[in-house]
Amino acid sequence: DCEDESPHQRLRIASGREAKPSRRIVLVRRSSPVVSALAMSGGRCLLALAVLATSGALAEEKFSCEVNYGKGVGSWETLWSAEEKAWCCEHKGLACPTTSKPLFDCTEGLSNWKLGWSKAKKAWCCMHLSLGCIDAEPAHKLLEKAPEHETAILADADAVLHAAEAKTCGVSAILNSEGKFKPTQSLQPTCGPQMTTNCSISYGGMKCPAGCDFLVPNHRFVCVFECVSADQCSASNSNRAFPNPETGLCTECAIEANRCTQCHPGFELAIDGGACVFVLDRTMHPDTLVNALKVFVGLLLALAVVWRVVKGQHARHENNMTAIEKARRHRHFCKVQDWALGSNRMVRSLYPLTVNVQKVHILGVGLPLFYTSISFICGIALLFAVGTWAVYTGSPVSQALSATDASAMSLLSTAIRLPAQSPALVLSPMTFCGQASAPDILRQMREFASNNFLLIGVLYVLTFAASLVHGKYQLQAARDYDAKNKTMSDYALRVSGLRRRLTDEEKLREQLQDAFRKACPEVDQEKGLEVYGVSICYNYRDVWNQIDAMKDRFMERVEVDLQNQYANLEISKQGSGENDSIEGFVGVEQTSAGSQETMELQVAEDRKQAKAWFDEDSPEKLSSTGELFVVFRHHKDMNTVFANRDEASRRLQSLSASEDFPVHLHKVFSEPPSINWWHLAVSGAERNTRVRNAMIKILAIIVVVQLCIVLPYAHFIVAPYSSIGTAAGGTKMQIAGMILGNVNMFVSLQIFFTSYGLGFHRKDGMDMMILCANTALVMVNTFFNIVMTALMVFSRTDEGFGIEIFLSMKSLVAISVEGDLAESIYHLMMPGTFFVGYLMCIVMAGIVPFVWNSLLMKIIYIWRCLPDCFLDVLKVFLPWAGDLTLEHYPYRRAERGFEPMEIGISWDYTSMIVTPTVCFCMLFFVSPYVWQTFAMMFASYIFYFCFCRYQHFRLCKTCYYTTNRLDTMANFLWGIPLSVIAAAWCVWGLRSGHLAPDASVPAKLGLVGGAFLSSLLMWVLTYWRLLDPWTQRDAHEGGNATFDEVKADLLYSWFNCNPVFMLKCEFYWQDISRHVGACPRSSEDDATTPAPLKVSIVSARNIRSSDWFPAMGTTDPRCVCEIKNKPLARVETATHSNSNSPMWDHTGELPHYSDGDSLTFSVYDKDILRHDDCVGKFTLTGDQVRAGFDGEVQLDAGQRAHPSYLRIKVQPPQVPLPQTTIHITGATGLHDTDWITRSDPYCVCHVAKRPEDQIVTPVASDQTHPVWDVRTGLTLEVGDELVFTVLDKDVLRKGDVLGTARLTAEQVKRGFKGELELDKAGKRNNASEAKATIKVSVRPPRQQHTGVTRQCPKVRHPIACGEDPDQVRFFEVGKEYLFVNAKKQRLVQKDLYDHLEIETWLEYFLTVWGRITNPCWSKASKALPGLIRHSSRDIKSGSEVPPPVGRCSSSDMLLKHQLIAGP
Repeated sequence: DCEDESPHQRLRIASGREAKPSRRIVLVRRSSPVVSALAMSGGRCLLALAVLATSGALAEEKFSCEVNYGKGVGSWETLWSAEEKAWCCEHKGLACPTTSKPLFDCTEGLSNWKLGWSKAKKAWCCMHLSLGCIDAEPAHKLLEKAPEHETAILADADAVLHAAEAKTCGVSAILNSEGKFKPTQSLQPTCGPQMTTNCSISYGGMKCPAGCDFLVPNHRFVCVFECVSADQCSASNSNRAFPNPETGLCTECAIEANRCTQCHPGFELAIDGGACVFVLDRTMHPDTLVNALKVFVGLLLALAVVWRVVKGQHARHENNMTAIEKARRHRHFCKVQDWALGSNRMVRSLYPLTVNVQKVHILGVGLPLFYTSISFICGIALLFAVGTWAVYTGSPVSQALSATDASAMSLLSTAIRLPAQSPALVLSPMTFCGQASAPDILRQMREFASNNFLLIGVLYVLTFAASLVHGKYQLQAARDYDAKNKTMSDYALRVSGLRRRLTDEEKLREQLQDAFRKACPEVDQEKGLEVYGVSICYNYRDVWNQIDAMKDRFMERVEVDLQNQYANLEISKQGSGENDSIEGFVGVEQTSAGSQETMELQVAEDRKQAKAWFDEDSPEKLSSTGELFVVFRHHKDMNTVFANRDEASRRLQSLSASEDFPVHLHKVFSEPPSINWWHLAVSGAERNTRVRNAMIKILAIIVVVQLCIVLPYAHFIVAPYSSIGTAAGGTKMQIAGMILGNVNMFVSLQIFFTSYGLGFHRKDGMDMMILCANTALVMVNTFFNIVMTALMVFSRTDEGFGIEIFLSMKSLVAISVEGDLAESIYHLMMPGTFFVGYLMCIVMAGIVPFVWNSLLMKIIYIWRCLPDCFLDVLKVFLPWAGDLTLEHYPYRRAERGFEPMEIGISWDYTSMIVTPTVCFCMLFFVSPYVWQTFAMMFASYIFYFCFCRYQHFRLCKTCYYTTNRLDTMANFLWGIPLSVIAAAWCVWGLRSGHLAPDASVPAKLGLVGGAFLSSLLMWVLTYWRLLDPWTQRDAHEGGNATFDEVKADLLYSWFNCNPVFMLKCEFYWQDISRHVGACPRSSEDDATTPAPLKVSIVSARNIRSSDWFPAMGTTDPRCVCEIKNKPLARVETATHSNSNSPMWDHTGELPHYSDGDSLTFSVYDKDILRHDDCVGKFTLTGDQVRAGFDGEVQLDAGQRAHPSYLRIKVQPPQVPLPQTTIHITGATGLHDTDWITRSDPYCVCHVAKRPEDQIVTPVASDQTHPVWDVRTGLTLEVGDELVFTVLDKDVLRKGDVLGTARLTAEQVKRGFKGELELDKAGKRNNASEAKATIKVSVRPPRQQHTGVTRQCPKVRHPIACGEDPDQVRFFEVGKEYLFVNAKKQRLVQKDLYDHLEIETWLEYFLTVWGRITNPCWSKASKALPGLIRHSSRDIKSGSEVPPPVGRCSSSDMLLKHQLIAGP
């Protein structure tokens, strides 16, 4: 009751059968959802509340038919009176004599009706019992949109009721031949054209004429309808596919006692007629096929269990299991690691996921550029989301679309309710039909088109400009990255045009150095320019497989030898033990050789083959490609030579192949791991031919896949289901999904292997090929799906498939069609493309391969639980095992099988091209899903940024991207999504009439295509000509770091990445008669080998207790030996609990011992609640250490007279390690940081990269000009820098830093003596009076490299004889841990597992699974003792004999299955 005198009108709802006789009275049922909607509206009078009246009058409900009818099925038959049954049957269609029982029990499942009820049940229960109707949210939206002014409310209500009473509800406009709605004089519908209605309640009062007896509303705009024949219901509205002759409406389904009477095309009635069955389900029987497959797998598993119990395990299961465990550890190692080979604390660590890739040199410049591109796309997505949202929500069009968009099916169900069910109050979706006519909506659409035209134009200009700025920033960022980080390319030049027979590295080095010195007059002709070495590009394309196999065998021998050294060191420390107790240990048995004898034969064969390849007179001698990399010791020498390259080239013409091909010098921008050494012999013309053929091949594969697999799948499976407004499911979709997934994987592998073999000299060329090919593949797949989606959407309407509907704004039905298409594309992207696809990458590229390969390895090489014929078939699916036997599984093959996928930035860039392209295609549509798509795109790329961090640093194998060429190619491809924006701008110009309003459809299509191509061409030319991205420019690097210093940080070099050069060093330049990897040595070499100081802490006796409470027990002593002034150079024993006379027997090494250093031995008593107490000390003088000491000494107990004794042994080396002598004299001009007294300064000198290698001076109390006079030494490596830090000693707080100074590696190498200025100068009161300095002296050792390894007779190159103690002779990506010497292998194995790695959890699960299944095998062996026999398989020579029953082999993560042996 809207009271006129009330300023805030309230609606009082009549609750009984009595009603105030007023035209403003509305009757509702208590159960109606409108009641809650009114409460949410604040009680305003609303036009949305309308009355369905019989014969145009308001009737009074005599009985509550719906309430009583819903109490239970059949209750009305016994409880209702005859009068009540007759009234409810006449007015409500309930309790009629013909109704035996209701079609649906609406009380069943009412708590979950939204998800549990079918559409038919929802419609029936809502119609009869007001249950399962639309929720209050759409109602609330309509309530919020109602007019607030009282007069307007009353006027609108009067108009609605007047129209209902005066019979003015009917057709308001008809679509003419020009595609425009024109007003009509007749209210009655006609056949053929689309019509609009002004009815604000329902279509119940209209009736279509004969010949087109069925009325069907449009499923997007409910005010638009048409009259069609019975067979046209599905074409007009697929959701209302079946004609209902009783109502004259197209309905969802003709139901007779829950049985379908007719099926859509592509479906057939089941045999019992109860349901429609998909035709392919009946003909192909996919469920039967799957069930048969399940039975086969079950039988196979049963056979495997029986075979395992009866036959036992593999004869070599222990060796193979060790190889598998080694491979699992390798999977952790091959990921991105932060290597610090010179550290004595932490050699290997994982980068944090939040590491700043712009500042830390990790995998090259490609990684930071990639993450910057993601951030750029995030900004673009946010810009488009805000812009499209503002234009859409600010337009009246959004009201017309949002009225039906949220719940179209439910609203349509309400709109076609029959008059027989009145009187009832409904919240009709047709409320606005009487207020806004179709011409009004079309006019609003054209205004929206004009606004969209201006918006997209502005967004295009902003995006184009931002893209250019981004491209310029990326180029500058690449140069800045090169300037900040020293790389191998800063020390090398590529020389081309040489004779191919020139393969003597040492001779070429001397010739090049001589020519360069003569070509550069500004340098010293004798000492000023030094060529470090040359790395020849060999032509080994014909022996590629042999080189690769020999390289793998060499790596196996290096790793076995390295781990043997580590094992010997561990055994010597422990005094006893076995090799298999060491984690990750592999022996000769796990290599491809399988035995020591076979390995020696392989070595002999490799040496023989190397002699044939590298001997000058050999007919099989390998030639070069005419190119080499010349490496300089100093960066400035490379720049000097390149600046004089013309003169240098002229002096090298004597080495040229011919006059037509002179020698040229080229700058190098790629790093050694990015050089495809095996393709350097491929010429440019040959490579271009291969690329052209590869592109044709890849495109042909894509076309064949689309035509032969994807198109039939879409036509025969997806299309029939889509035509009825649903999606296919069940077994057939599982089978189709597996087929499509494997086909896409096959195509992706074809792209990778095709690109791998095209002959690109550098990895970035291959990456660009992969990017372009994969972008084409994904673009074709995605837009094929979009086109199929569009065809299915158009097939559900009578509009046909006409592109012209996107070029005009003439038809509301056409606008509804494009709204459907936009919704379909949105659901195609969200959440699948935006989020789920990335998460599935972890599953399909991480979890599935790990589990699958683990299972196959165990089945074939551990359990051997199937006949050999089955195992041979399974072995085909195990990576890198196709050519292996069933007996032996080399660990190197297992490593490759377990390796995760490489970091594929070239693949990741694809989503940054395709996804924006698809999202920008949404700009063509009128839909609220446009701005929602861009909002989800913004959220998706934030998620993608985080996902890539995890993928790159915890999931994938290391892979280097050392140039910016891949990013440049991605920026060129960015022109595709950019051009889609231009095409959308042109389309909205055509739709709004701003561009070519009278042009024909072909002319408009030409304009759209021209806009796309023009934008693409403009972007390419602007980016190319304005920024010149392909021209690579060398950045200016500062500093004087040498090649050796950079090599120590980067692990790789131009020498250890060259596989042929490595094999030549290993097998040709060394003495053939000696063992692999050793240079000729004399017997006296071993006696003069430098070694560290060895200290043995044997025992102690009569150690006093420091515990203050008598009941606390005896002493818990431990002993620490330190070098004076080197507190971190120490040897420490374990704690011996409750003993006054402990026996430690501990031996350790002090590598930083210098001649004359004294040793301090301190014994501590361990305490729990406080610091350990020192109970005795003893200092061994430098002379005693130099002479050696073995005996017992008395400890100094301080003021307590308690004699305690310590037995020690010191063994000085015959030749100590070469050390750099450091003399810290004193400092001047220091700060006064203390408020009362002067500073108490002391100095700490440490190695820049190894803070634990340090020298600490004593504290000089109350001095600003301290004199320390400390002289000692440190064992330094090539490239080490020294840092001197002066600190103030404070008691209650951390000491203040008074200043720091640094000596560069070059200064350390040449020696230094003098004063260094500290970075904090002068006294606190007047900083300008004096400068703070420190006086030091540094003298390098006579021998610059550790170890006395003799030079090989044929070449003077460090790599040839392994003189670098921290590096092996070959670099393999993912095998960096081979570079760590044997003494530091324990540090490499430390902290192997990370909780963010999925392998950690998978291995934990497998461990638990192994512990559960082991007892099962044991029980099976006891239950079937007569069937168990020793394996009858032939055990080849060299295989191990199985261990006895009950013995379990060692494992670091997995518990092996027990061996079941015979009696």
